[in-house]
Amino acid sequence: MTNTTSGPAGWLEATARRLAGAVTDVAQRSSPSRRDTPSPGWESGVWTRIQRRRRYRRLGSLVLAMAAAAGGALVASHRLLDAPATVRVQVELRDALRADGSAAVHARWRATYEGAELRVYRNALGAVLRCPGAPGCTGTPGGGVADVGMDAPGEYRAVVFSRRLPGQGATMQEELALARARGDRVEVSPSLVVY
Repeated sequence: MTNTTSGPAGWLEATARRLAGAVTDVAQRSSPSRRDTPSPGWESGVWTRIQRRRRYRRLGSLVLAMAAAAGGALVASHRLLDAPATVRVQVELRDALRADGSAAVHARWRATYEGAELRVYRNALGAVLRCPGAPGCTGTPGGGVADVGMDAPGEYRAVVFSRRLPGQGATMQEELALARARGDRVEVSPSLVVY
């Protein structure tokens, strides 16, 4: 038979040999008479792989738990650093009280506080004094002292915030709601009625 292919002579023979070798190899591997038996001690290799996977899972869980704990500690320290340890206000009237527990107009009130900011409100409508920064306020480490002149009739309250509030001019209720929404600690003094 003559070679009618365009390739060099012997091309079919080399291809046929390769195909025959591949068929023989596949036939030997899939032969039902030949069975691969595991080597002695194969169980220890399987158990080693199982234990390695368990170890990796435990290590992954430990890393996740440590990351969560570190994140929680970071959030807790951030909140603790932003707010003073205590929020306290103590008020005393510098003049005599009336028999009904009220004070006369132009009475002096002293507020001693621990916290970031003190605001004194009249009729809960707006702040008449804001410490630190106002005249009559003396700063101390972690707080201060304020002398308040009650120059108009109304009900006065001193409020201490653990963090400074932005802005000015809101009512006492709005500022308390803002502070509590931010997670701040707040203390409100007993009221003093002036007329």
